[in-house]
Amino acid sequence: MKKYIIVFSLSLLTLSVSAQKKKKKQGPPPVVKPIPEPPKVIEQAGTSESMPVMISMPMRAADQVRIKKTDGQELNLEKLEELVSTDLAQVKTLSLGSSISGKKLSSEILQKIMDEGNQMESLEISNLDISTFPEITAAHPKLKKIALSRNNLSVLPASISNLTALEEFDCNNPLTGLPSTFAQLKNLKQLGLNGNLFSTFPKEIFSLNKLSFLYLSGNYKGETKLTDLPDLFEQLPELKELGIEHAGLSTLPKSIAALKKLEKANFSFNQFTSFPAALYNNPKLVFIPFTNNPLQWEPFLASVKKIKWSGLFFLNDTGLSKKQYEQVQQILSKTDVYYDEMND
Repeated sequence: MKKYIIVFSLSLLTLSVSAQKKKKKQGPPPVVKPIPEPPKVIEQAGTSESMPVMISMPMRAADQVRIKKTDGQELNLEKLEELVSTDLAQVKTLSLGSSISGKKLSSEILQKIMDEGNQMESLEISNLDISTFPEITAAHPKLKKIALSRNNLSVLPASISNLTALEEFDCNNPLTGLPSTFAQLKNLKQLGLNGNLFSTFPKEIFSLNKLSFLYLSGNYKGETKLTDLPDLFEQLPELKELGIEHAGLSTLPKSIAALKKLEKANFSFNQFTSFPAALYNNPKLVFIPFTNNPLQWEPFLASVKKIKWSGLFFLNDTGLSKKQYEQVQQILSKTDVYYDEMND
C-alpha cells in the first residue's frame, strides 16, 4: 500500500513541475495602457457648470492672392490691398479670389496689374466683382491664359485685341456680346464663354481659325437664349471640342458636318426633338452629351438610324422610357448609351 502512495505522490510532483514549466514558457503579462486623462474643464463665472476647453482654429483669409514670380518665388497675400505696394513687374502667374460673394476688386488695382504685369503668363480672377475690365495699353507678349469667373462682367474692352499672345480665354460672366476687335486674337486655341446672355452667336469667333476648343453656355436663369447658329463653322477647321448648352437650339447648321476633327460635341439643355443631321457622320466623334432635350420618339428614332459614329452617347433626362432607351442601344450596337431609368 505504501508503495502505491509513493508512486502516486511522485506522479503528482511530476505534474506540478510540468505545469510550472508551461507557465514559464508563456509570454509576459499584457501591458496595461494608462487611461488618458479627461480634457481639462473650466468653470463659467457665476455658474457651477463645467465646459471643455475649446481650441479655436485660425480662420482662412477671405481674400486669396497667389503670386508666382519669374524666378520661381511664390507669394501668398492675405489682402487684395497689398497688391498696391507689390512689385508686379516680375510676376509670372497671378490668381485672385475671394470667399465672400460681392467682394469688389478696385479698378485701380486691376489697372495696375494690366499696366505693370508685362511678364505675366497667366491671370485668374474668381468671385470678385470687377464690373468693367480695364483698358489694355501695355504690351503683354507672354500672357497666354486669362480666366475670369463670377465677376458680374457684361462687356469686354475693345483693347483686348492687344493681348495678341493669348491662347486660352475662359469667361464665366453675363456677357451680352463681344467687341469686334475680339476677332484679332488670332492665337486663341481655347475659348469658353459660360453664363453668357448672348441673343445672337458672336460672329467674331469665326475669325479665330486656330480654335480647337469652343464652349458656350447660356445663363440658365436668363430669358435670352440662342435659337440658331451661323452656317460658318467650316471656318473653324481645327475644332476638336464644341459645346453649346443652356440655349434654345433645335437645329444645327450644315457646316458643322465639315468639322472633320471634331471628337466631342455637347448640345445638352437645348430644344432638340431629334438628333441633328449635321452630326450624323463626323468621323472622329466619340463623346456626345445630349441630355435634357425634349426628344420626340418617332423623329428621334428615325435620326438615330442614320448615325455612323461610335462612342459614348448620353441621353439622360430626355423624356424617353427605359424600353425606348434600350431600343436606341440595340440600334447603336457599337456605342455606349447612357440614360436614366426614371421614366420607365
